[in-house]
Amino acid sequence: MHLKRTLIKKLIGEGKTYKEVQKIIGCSAKMISNALKWRAKPERRGRKRKTTIKMDRRITRMAKAQPMISSRMIKDSLELPVSTVTVRRRLCEANLFSRIPRKLLRGNPEARDIVPPACPGSSPGPPPGGTCP
Repeated sequence: MHLKRTLIKKLIGEGKTYKEVQKIIGCSAKMISNALKWRAKPERRGRKRKTTIKMDRRITRMAKAQPMISSRMIKDSLELPVSTVTVRRRLCEANLFSRIPRKLLRGNPEARDIVPPACPGSSPGPPPGGTCP
């Protein structure tokens, strides 16, 4: 269909009449009319986004600059007209999951594991029985 459309546009551009184009291609006058009117439509599905691309970039930039910041604080400091859930969604799209403050392991900035709490003066890890002596 795409090739026919370009051929129709080319023939009409050369000054051929609808009748001449019909004989050359073997199609109806309505098809010629539709081919000349045809325009590619942008993809629009689903609900319109509340945040712009600029807002999304600001959200991710702030989360990267301050890894311990919560989604509520991001929303309030940037004065965004969206919910904290939307802020978390945008962060997930940027592969920045969980806006719950996390502790990083010392010496390894790449690690994103939560360091379990330890009792003062004891070995690392959670205390046996769940409470400190």
